[in-house]
Amino acid sequence: MQIFLRQIIFFFIGTLLRWPLWLLIGLIGRSGIFKTVFLVYPTDEVECRGFCPNISFLRRFFSGRPTPGGLIMNGWMPMGIYFVIPDLTRDLARKKNRALAETIVRRMLWIRQLSGAQTIGLAGQLGPIFARRHNIPMEPPLFSSINGNIFSIHEAINWVTRQKQSFFHARNVAVVGGGELGCTLLEYLNNQGYHCNTVDVRYTRQGKVVPLQSDENMGNLHDVNFVINLMPKGDDFLDSNLHKFISHDAVIIDFSRPAIPENILPQEIYFGNRIRRTDMRFIFALPGGWKQRQLPACALPALLTALTGQVKSQLESFCLLARQNAFGTALVDAPLDYKDKANSFWSKDLELEDELTLETMSLLSNE
Repeated sequence: MQIFLRQIIFFFIGTLLRWPLWLLIGLIGRSGIFKTVFLVYPTDEVECRGFCPNISFLRRFFSGRPTPGGLIMNGWMPMGIYFVIPDLTRDLARKKNRALAETIVRRMLWIRQLSGAQTIGLAGQLGPIFARRHNIPMEPPLFSSINGNIFSIHEAINWVTRQKQSFFHARNVAVVGGGELGCTLLEYLNNQGYHCNTVDVRYTRQGKVVPLQSDENMGNLHDVNFVINLMPKGDDFLDSNLHKFISHDAVIIDFSRPAIPENILPQEIYFGNRIRRTDMRFIFALPGGWKQRQLPACALPALLTALTGQVKSQLESFCLLARQNAFGTALVDAPLDYKDKANSFWSKDLELEDELTLETMSLLSNE
């Protein structure tokens, strides 16, 4: 019933109410309320049918047309709008669909101008697909997801480490798959003092993702404290049987959609793709089993720039700015006090913050 109701709402918003909504968005946008717009997509056919009727001519009509899905709220005031397309990434990644990708970006730029927003956030794989497959530059006001995803994963690792006293010195991490995100995450965590290995995967012609069965690949899973699952779907991880090579004491940080089902593996599983900030929520909740106060990590770069007016491409500076603005993992019920210098876990970030403060004071004194 809930899925059917959502399909009906999506149909009326995307057809009969489409132009009245554009007019309303344009009128409200003149007040400067909207700071960001965000584009999401379904990960598979099941998730797509969670909001879009599975009728061929309707799917063709909505394809490439961002349709309002809900509001991004900051307290009781809307600060943005999120939009939905029914196109799957496997279709958008095809080179023959370059015109479709360019149309989506062009329409999002028009929506940004109409609403008066400052930034455009692209969910999940949209940014890498547009940039690498279709040569669409990911430059402001367009924001890809990678920095937000890495921040969210690192915050999840930090939270688990604080919960488990035996994990405080746990620094062994295995990253499973992930492409560009996996490579960037590996470099970032190594710079943070972790000992990281990667588990390489390959894509089959049937669209499945399987790990390379080599002694070195499987050996990278022994004696790790954290396994970061960057495979597209939770079923990919289950079908690979990688959990059989992982210690039962290890923790899996899951970044897949749909996620690995809870209580199905002997290892503890935590979401790594969800963040939160006090009073910030999505209304309606995102399709795919999300809660209102669970913000997608991929939205963070656009949200953070919209809130602060600062563009931080360097990862350490980006993560520090996110913590300063009270973003954290959705695994916690309340924001963390990142200024507690008694907690040595944050010492590196606090030292960086002190260095930035000193540099700012020096520049001001020279003016």
